[in-house]
Amino acid sequence: MHDPETLEKAMGLYLRAASLIDPIRVRTWKELELTVTQLLVLFLLRETPGMPAGALAEDLRVTPPTVTGLVDRLVRMGVVRREEDPKDRRLVRNVLTERGQEILGEVEREGRAFLTELFERLSAGRLSRLVDSLEALVAAADELAAPVESGPPAP
Repeated sequence: MHDPETLEKAMGLYLRAASLIDPIRVRTWKELELTVTQLLVLFLLRETPGMPAGALAEDLRVTPPTVTGLVDRLVRMGVVRREEDPKDRRLVRNVLTERGQEILGEVEREGRAFLTELFERLSAGRLSRLVDSLEALVAAADELAAPVESGPPAP
């Protein structure tokens, strides 16, 4: 069991560190006139091209009508297009346009540029220790998430 004071300090520093990049992301999203949810849809469509609305709704944990509205706005913006599935005309697939791909690239470039500048301010030793600590944090998070991803044990 860890010292409660140390746990509080770790949580506070983690939250502060995580929030450092938010102003950069928020500025970029604002310039692109995207909401966080719209941007998340773009990332999901890049990860899984052709996702139908039902799958998007499930991943976003929202209702299908909510996703329809989101995708409608993204289609009007020219960053997503809808395509009929050639094997099942009832199924509509959502696909990123070239502009959608460009937007994701822009968001990622802004974030990487900020992080590069930030990490270059650390000495080699501190950066190495940060990498070790982040690897340990990710490993602990993976362990914590493993039972959730695998679902309940079989009866």
